Amino acid sequence: MKRHFLCFQTTVNKGIRYGRADIIGIRDIGGDLSGDIETIAVEVKKGDSPFLTASGQTFGYNVFAHRVYLADKRDNSFEPDELQIASHLGIGLIQIRGKKCVEVLFSPHYNPNRRFNLALLENLGLGRCQLCESFFGLGDEEKAFTKVTREKVQQAIETGKGLMFWNDEVALRKDKLGIRRALNSIYDRRFICSDCVANLLTIEENRLKSWFSEYGRRE
Repeated sequence: MKRHFLCFQTTVNKGIRYGRADIIGIRDIGGDLSGDIETIAVEVKKGDSPFLTASGQTFGYNVFAHRVYLADKRDNSFEPDELQIASHLGIGLIQIRGKKCVEVLFSPHYNPNRRFNLALLENLGLGRCQLCESFFGLGDEEKAFTKVTREKVQQAIETGKGLMFWNDEVALRKDKLGIRRALNSIYDRRFICSDCVANLLTIEENRLKSWFSEYGRRE
């Protein structure tokens, strides 16, 4: 995943509450003008599973992933019927032969459900910045949110961390509708990356310091 797809992060047996993929890879695709990323989900089989069943399982991962692949262990190439099935469903194929993996069929790009995709990425320790829309590390997979402060802007500025805050208005609206209701708890969390904290949230503070140094003494 890192060598062939140039993924900056990979993990095994991860997903959302409704299903897990054997391998997940994340890679940058945004070029110079955006922080867009792509999520790749791979289902790995030992070569003894019914091909159509395995293909259907793989296809289901496009609910939370942009590209989906079935990686099958086999000495012989995929049969023409299997290639046709994979092409019809819209999944990529990877042949595992010994320790070598070969991409046989390229996966098309999907637009996964945004809510499920963001949930998956948060499970992998990644969050989307509300300002620049880039994805950045929130913490380790085992220990979440160690790279962000909780609604403490000054602390985020001083420590070089990102910022996590909660959207009270959205949470209240959902609570009135009976969506994601919990006693004294708000789940609508948002993030700002450390770069935006350093470059944007400090602008007003620096402007005030500059203004005071120039005009403050005159008064």
